[in-house]
Amino acid sequence: MGFDQKVLIHHLDYTAKQSKKNTKTEMYAILDGFLREDITGAKSRKNAITMLMKIWVNVPDELILVREEVLKNFNEFTKEERLFVHWCMTIVAYPFFKDVATEFGRLFQVQENISSTSISKRMKESYGDRRRVEVATSAVLMSMKAWKIIIPGNNKTYMENQKVYIDNPLLHALLLDTLLTVLESDTIYVDMATNHPLFFPFQYKLNLQQLKKRKNSFSIYNQGVENLIVEKI
Repeated sequence: MGFDQKVLIHHLDYTAKQSKKNTKTEMYAILDGFLREDITGAKSRKNAITMLMKIWVNVPDELILVREEVLKNFNEFTKEERLFVHWCMTIVAYPFFKDVATEFGRLFQVQENISSTSISKRMKESYGDRRRVEVATSAVLMSMKAWKIIIPGNNKTYMENQKVYIDNPLLHALLLDTLLTVLESDTIYVDMATNHPLFFPFQYKLNLQQLKKRKNSFSIYNQGVENLIVEKI
């Protein structure tokens, strides 16, 4: 699973910014120095560094180009847009995080409050009734809570926070690249991408005209009368 402790947004911001101007080898020492103020234990700090590197530095080949484009524009993003890019990179880096996010998204489609127990039970069903699963589930929940993706309700439940609207065409491209990567596919229906439970914290309407203009990125075409398809080139 690997996602074994809470990740904070300002740690992700720092990692993204530093990864633009430092080598992979340099990043380990840079992050170790930066995290000392927040994480005093050497083992916990090492784990956090591994997680941050996996999210922003050691990314799959399919995301390298869009990751580089995102990093070039990172300083111009709003706080909400930075949250979105961290969300994308995290669900690609950690399938366990992706699965928890998907479960939240599906449940929020039919109910307002979700118990931590129901999420934990679902993860144990998928990954086994082990202590590591409990730790990972707790770490994901604490991270989502710290990011204000979910907010505490009554009786150990969580509610959706207000959705964040994303209208940046570059981030729409990142969303599609993210979905195609985690789904291990080259194509996706536009309707599915627009309403996918993985992106429950966000609201968006894909700018298809801008996506078509991206060089060597996507082809968009109809399949039948109603189905619009996005295909990775």
